[in-house]
Amino acid sequence: MMMKKLISLLLTAALLLGCAAAFAEEQADAAIRCEIVDGSYVIRMPVAEGDTGWKADDMAQDDTVVKLGSAEIVDGVYVVRYDPTGDGEVTVSLRHFNGIACDNMHTWDLRVANGAVQENFAGSHTMSPAEEEQDSLLSGEWLEKDTQFTQMTVEKNPERGWDVEVASPMTHGAYIFRATVYFDCELDAFIYDGGAFWEVPITDSDEEVELGDPAVSGTSGSFTIQAGENEEVFLLWYDTSLPEEETVFARAAE
Repeated sequence: MMMKKLISLLLTAALLLGCAAAFAEEQADAAIRCEIVDGSYVIRMPVAEGDTGWKADDMAQDDTVVKLGSAEIVDGVYVVRYDPTGDGEVTVSLRHFNGIACDNMHTWDLRVANGAVQENFAGSHTMSPAEEEQDSLLSGEWLEKDTQFTQMTVEKNPERGWDVEVASPMTHGAYIFRATVYFDCELDAFIYDGGAFWEVPITDSDEEVELGDPAVSGTSGSFTIQAGENEEVFLLWYDTSLPEEETVFARAAE
C-alpha cells in the first residue's frame, strides 16, 4: 500500500497532449492553443494576472531543429513561437517555476521537414502534487541507512516547502546542515539553493551550543525519493559542496 501511494504521489506521469490540452487542473476552462503559422509553431497559454513564472525552453541545449523565436505575455496570454532551423524531430517545453522549483511543465514533440514545422505528434504534462499529499512521506525523523550515525529531521515549513536539518556526529565531522527544500516535478526531487553547514565545536557541556555563522552557506542540492525492497522508502541526499558524497537516509523506526 505504501509503495502504491509513493508511486502515485511522487513519480510524475507523462500524458499525451493535443493542441487543446487543459492549461492546469485549477484553470481547466482556459485551454492552451497551438498552431503552425508560416512554418513556425506557436503556443498560446493563458496565464493568471501577475504570474511571471512560465518560461519557454530557449533551446540552448540544441537549436538545430527549432529555435525560440519569441516569448512574451500579451493580454494575459503567454505567446511562444518556435522557428524551424533544420529538418528533424525535437521536444520543446514550457515550465512554470515557483521560486527555484518547477511545479508545472508541458512538452510538445515537433516534426520539422522542408524548412517548416509539419506537426506536433506527441507531448506530455507534469505537475507537482499538493504538498499536503507529500508531507506524510517526507516529514519526520530519518537516519543514515548504513551506520545510523547521521540524523535528519524534516518538518513542514508553515509557508511553503520543508525545513531540513541534518546532524552528523563527531566521528563524521560534527556538522549541522539546514535548508528549506521544494519539490521539482521535472527533476522528481526535493531541491534547495540556500543550504548551510555549521561546524559543531567539541565540548563536554550538556548545554546546547550556539552555532553562530555558518562555515559554508549558499549550497544547492537535492533529496530524491528512492523505493527499496519490502516497501521501504529512502532519501538520497546530494549537495554541490560535497560532490563526491551521497548519503542515503532511511526512515527512523517509530
